[in-house]
Amino acid sequence: MMFSARSRYAQMCVAVVAMALALGGCLERKLKPLNPCLVSGVVAEIAVTNIDKVDLLFVVDNSGSMREEQVALAREFPKLVQVLASGDRDFDGMNDFPPAKDLHLGVVSSDMGLVGIQGIPGCEGLGDDGIMNSIPGPGATGCQTSYPPFISYTAGVNTPEQAASDFGCIASLGTEGCGFEQQLEAGLKALWPETDIDPATGLPFAENRILFLGDAAGFGRFGHGDRENNGFLRNDPVQGISLIAIVMVTDEEDCSSADTRHFTPEQYLPPGDPLAMQDLNLRCFHNKQNLYDLDRYVNGFRALRPGQENLVIFAAIAGVPPDLVSSEALSRIDFGDQASRDNHYATILADQRMQEVPDPTRTPEQGGNLTPSCVTDNGKAYPPRRFVEVAQRFGENGVIQSICQDDFGPAMDAIIEVIAKQLGAVCLPRPLVRNSDGFVGCNVVWELPPPNQAPANTPTTCGQQGWEFLRVPEGRDTVSDKGGQVCTVAQLSVVGDTTGASKEGDNEGWYYDNFSEEVMKECTGDEKQRVAFTPKAKPPTGVTVKLECLNEAQTLADNRTDVTPGIEQPSVGDPCKDVVINGREVTDDAACAVRLADGTDDTTMFCHPKLNVCVRSCSTDADCPAAWVCDDRGPTLSETADPETRPNGSPICVNPTCGSG
Repeated sequence: MMFSARSRYAQMCVAVVAMALALGGCLERKLKPLNPCLVSGVVAEIAVTNIDKVDLLFVVDNSGSMREEQVALAREFPKLVQVLASGDRDFDGMNDFPPAKDLHLGVVSSDMGLVGIQGIPGCEGLGDDGIMNSIPGPGATGCQTSYPPFISYTAGVNTPEQAASDFGCIASLGTEGCGFEQQLEAGLKALWPETDIDPATGLPFAENRILFLGDAAGFGRFGHGDRENNGFLRNDPVQGISLIAIVMVTDEEDCSSADTRHFTPEQYLPPGDPLAMQDLNLRCFHNKQNLYDLDRYVNGFRALRPGQENLVIFAAIAGVPPDLVSSEALSRIDFGDQASRDNHYATILADQRMQEVPDPTRTPEQGGNLTPSCVTDNGKAYPPRRFVEVAQRFGENGVIQSICQDDFGPAMDAIIEVIAKQLGAVCLPRPLVRNSDGFVGCNVVWELPPPNQAPANTPTTCGQQGWEFLRVPEGRDTVSDKGGQVCTVAQLSVVGDTTGASKEGDNEGWYYDNFSEEVMKECTGDEKQRVAFTPKAKPPTGVTVKLECLNEAQTLADNRTDVTPGIEQPSVGDPCKDVVINGREVTDDAACAVRLADGTDDTTMFCHPKLNVCVRSCSTDADCPAAWVCDDRGPTLSETADPETRPNGSPICVNPTCGSG
């Protein structure tokens, strides 16, 4: 097995998340110690199975100022669909991420009407109400009379080009919509089901469902996700759930209102009402207390994937000044680091152009409005502060781009980049190390649902019939925080490119896959490895799955002053079979030698013949790193005394917190 230059990792855990419940981080409970704590590590959160379905909802502003923007948006659809369908971002013929084999493309307008308000043209009743558009708008050419509620692309059934063309037809909404846009509410109502789901259990709510503003008769109180827009979201864990991407395209701020009374025209207000002193176009600005709290949308959109919130992406192409989200500006941001992201969003929100200020240049005849945040040849856009805050709260899954850019190409590229990260999430970012028996030094743990919450055909106890590969763990909690049993999964050895039986003779369980044709095709770059399950051991609905590995890298070179500077030096726990270090292929003990300044090698470390990683020999505790001990137990130091911990008759340094097996 050939590895590139070795890396060193601190104590870590990898969380492998099943299809139906929460993405987990490192467990706080004590783990069964690995002896001698010498395993290669990675730091990542991955999905158990590859996500190859994407449900992409565009919420498009269809007010009077959006004609040119809708045209510019439609120009980008062919590229968007082609890249997602091929996995080829730069059109060089090579996959940059696993392609989406199944796309759903839907569009809703920002027009939610003004419930209970009369006298504002174009804003009557519930408006378009978050129902997906299926009719081409005015000016659309080469289109059918009508389409399904959403456009589908399925590999081998139709082409990306046809799907993009059809979607361009239904995404041409026109500009006759209500000028008081409620973009966030339109997106939520489009996706939220009438039969609500409980984010904690994935089961229907008994109460406390999300409700929407309805008319006097109560019509319009429920979402359309499982009614008019049914089928858009793929929620079946057996067939495979989808990644959800919600994209807002607008030149106005969101005005999603829990109470619409502030929109009442002056002629309908009682004498002396303070609202009469406010220009109608500034009512949202002056009455923010009537707007829905942003928690409604952050929590609501995420709850569409309970326990797998990483499968929900939020993006907005809105009135952010272009220079704040230019390629140069974004190149300075580490979007994997929360502090860096927060600083980026704070910079946007603090910019003078992003402040909501009534425009002092407007005349009474023109009517009031806010000062634009950016201006183009096609028109003006206004500070989208609510969209920026929602994007920030989506973390790495949030995208904010400018509608005032010359074209929407950069915005689409940013959205594709975030989608691509989730489509490729099945692959481990760095290799693990197999020992001589074909195992990696990690445990796969299933957290089972409590019996009263378990779906059909999902186990609730370790080792029950049909699930004999699930074992009761030793030396750690056997009940999860949610009250279900915790089980370890039998690991199958891998020799060459063949899976074998586990130490207990199992033929079902998990194995470390860095050899299959599938992983070579679907995992890119240095990420050509993943955790795989045999057919009968694939995690069922309701199970949280975690891969747990420990690693304590202790560097011998760091404890000496006479090493050769400026070159890569090995550490305790580094792989030592067929590796490349300092451009030279080495293996066994040579891979663990520390090069000294005088040109000689320190061979205190050697290659553990069973674990295939570097270990440090010792005579006393003084030879070991701080807090480690020299394991010299046994009547003799012969190989028969304890070959697992003392190969070749040599005591080695171990971390006593890892136990002695």
